[in-house]
Amino acid sequence: MQSNNNSSSNTIVVSLAGFRQTENKTTIINPRRNAELLSMRRHLTYQASVEIDKLDCIKELYGASCQKRVVNQVRALLNKEFGALRVHRYRGLFVVKHRSVEALISCLLRIQFHAHQIELLESDKYVSLTWGVGRTTTEAEVERIRRRRQKLKR
Repeated sequence: MQSNNNSSSNTIVVSLAGFRQTENKTTIINPRRNAELLSMRRHLTYQASVEIDKLDCIKELYGASCQKRVVNQVRALLNKEFGALRVHRYRGLFVVKHRSVEALISCLLRIQFHAHQIELLESDKYVSLTWGVGRTTTEAEVERIRRRRQKLKR
């Protein structure tokens, strides 16, 4: 492919996974195939279910704006650690996917530490998280519920 600054030809500039970009327009050959090729979620075998502890109590005690602020801050921590494409909000929980269980757990421990630094309106109250890891969403949720029960027993 020749590069000429004065030329206005319709040569292909980029061709990647069925996308064809020309000088004037971009066309998609097969959108379904492209979505499969560009999706990495299918290759992420481990999942985590992350819950903000006592989120309803936060809303009752401090108001809906405080609850929303806490949810947004935890979401920002998750996005920063895993990337926005791996984090999803599902039924009031966050679901995170990863390819390595060890890396997933170490990242969750870091997020748990940073979430504990988020202060609520009272200086002695902090945000805590409960999480579980598994190969499926169901496994991760069962593990998260087991961990939450252990916290309540203490």
